[in-house]
Amino acid sequence: MLGNSTSPMIIAQTADAIGGDNAVSRVNEAYTGGCEVVTCNDETIAILPNYIEARAVAAYAITSDGGYGSVIVVEAPGKQITHSSFNDWL
Repeated sequence: MLGNSTSPMIIAQTADAIGGDNAVSRVNEAYTGGCEVVTCNDETIAILPNYIEARAVAAYAITSDGGYGSVIVVEAPGKQITHSSFNDWL
């Protein structure tokens, strides 16, 4: 289940001891298009072709290696894809 746009769902989180950052999904389970990963300051990290790839980027972005802090995955219909996969982004 992806979650739904009115009810955010935590998809990954770091330990409180290292900052307690969260990756949250606002993607509706019926949505199948591109997804955008954004910071809490509305900075776009990446726009990916599907939820699976966006979720992977979000989970990595919140880690100390990723360095972005908490992030949100949102639907991005009509937006240009910036990366084709997690590996492409990394």
